[in-house]
Amino acid sequence: MGVSFNLIFKYFAGKYVRWFRKVAKRCANTLIDVLKEAGPRGEIVTQVSSSQDKHHDEQTAKCERTQWRQWLACISATLSMVAVGTVYGWTTTSLSRLTSGASDVPIKITDDQGSWIVSLTVIGSMIGPFLGASLADRYGRKKCLLFASGFFIVGWTIVFFAQTVVALYVSRMILGIGVGISYTTNPMYVSEVADVEIRGALGTLIAVNVFTGSLLTCSIGPWVSYHVLTGILLMVPILFVICFSWFPETPAFLVTRGRRAEATRSLAFFKGIRDRDEARRELEYTLRNVFIEDVCDNTPVTGPGARTEPVKRSWMGKLKLMLLPSNARALGIILSLIATQQLSGNFSTIQYLEVLFKKAAIGIDSNVATILVLAVGLISCGLSTATVEGAGRRPLLIASTLGSSITLAILAIYLMLDERGIDVSAVNLLPVIDVIIFQVAYQIGLGTLPNALIGELFPTEVKAFAGAIIIVFDGVLGFIVSKLYQVIGDWLGADTVYYFFAGSCLLAFVMVIFTVPETKGRTFREIQELLGGREKKKEVTECLQDRNSMV
Repeated sequence: MGVSFNLIFKYFAGKYVRWFRKVAKRCANTLIDVLKEAGPRGEIVTQVSSSQDKHHDEQTAKCERTQWRQWLACISATLSMVAVGTVYGWTTTSLSRLTSGASDVPIKITDDQGSWIVSLTVIGSMIGPFLGASLADRYGRKKCLLFASGFFIVGWTIVFFAQTVVALYVSRMILGIGVGISYTTNPMYVSEVADVEIRGALGTLIAVNVFTGSLLTCSIGPWVSYHVLTGILLMVPILFVICFSWFPETPAFLVTRGRRAEATRSLAFFKGIRDRDEARRELEYTLRNVFIEDVCDNTPVTGPGARTEPVKRSWMGKLKLMLLPSNARALGIILSLIATQQLSGNFSTIQYLEVLFKKAAIGIDSNVATILVLAVGLISCGLSTATVEGAGRRPLLIASTLGSSITLAILAIYLMLDERGIDVSAVNLLPVIDVIIFQVAYQIGLGTLPNALIGELFPTEVKAFAGAIIIVFDGVLGFIVSKLYQVIGDWLGADTVYYFFAGSCLLAFVMVIFTVPETKGRTFREIQELLGGREKKKEVTECLQDRNSMV
């Protein structure tokens, strides 16, 4: 019996060792590829579009073009995300005032009511995406973003005049709808306006401006009254409307609605093209890269016989498009990253930052510590904007997930020692320092890049639908995490919660290595081939040949 057991043990041990070697070898090869991708791009352009892209690049090099209008348009569009940031920042600064019954607040609330105020925003953000997706596809990305500003204006007005907790509940729900619409529509507008060379950098502005709004609120909130803060936050969506109204709709949307003349003017505006014929040629090149997803209808998108009416698809039709292998893989990647965002504990930690620091009994004012953490987060977001086009998406995500896991584990150990009665007064600043390092690690990748990838991985026709699915998923998970953060922390201890957060980031580290593609410098066509594999590449090649022959 002992001999047979030893044989069985050796057999399975040998199997395990061989499997472990295989995984380790694959990880090593993947890391080598990541380091290569972080350098010069090399010959990664596919053969399908190489001749067309080369000709386009030669023509572009001869003409002087500008990208500053794209930067201005995207900065103005993402001012709506500053409004989103103020919604999150308001709870950080005002929740403790409301629960303590400070003299300048209209009502006093309980801890449970405060938890619902945080969570109801998330519920509203689950309603907003489907409304935003429908409006963005029907009326345009620009009008949808302007429509979202109305929810922020109405929501803050109710907060200003609220005298009951029910009024605060209603206001947070309305603000949440605005949050959902903004999160759904911004990636569409930015990705359809930006050139390939700056698409990633402009995509990170979504997260950068969310942090800007949170930092603005937390910097002003402790030093002004409750109503003065609300009045200042009300001005943010109004400023967004004033700045953004001057910019045109995206060329991609205008083409899908059959408004080709407007699309040409819009493209010329964003790229600084003065010659009308050159603008038309640029539009045709853009269409070849954008509308590959229409591979089923054989309608040419450029030249004689080009589409002049929009393709109308029902929600069920868009769902069928989402089930295509390339789109399904893209959705799986984004949902995994969004889940990691929530399960990293970043949003919950930001919402309860002041409470966390008071509990840790740090030696500095908790308001100052909160502002410091948010300022570092904003700088880290800016670092991601500055480096994403040079370093690439994958290296930043790999560094971000691993760094987040390590810092969260350190915070969990500190909280565990504190809860077990061990004297940690000698390292009172450790939570602040650790959360600051966590913000750096989190914001250079996990915090900024998923929103940029939404605009890069999905075709134009399903981008709104995919965005709605993603934001609703984010909202459901965020609601669960925000409600359970305090409950589980009280039940099992805060250290258990942060051990779980650290484990989630570690799993994401492995997921990024094996599943997330590098999109730096790649056109939409190349990204779709990368997601779909050889079959997608063959399908796209045949589609292009058929359309070229028709033209």
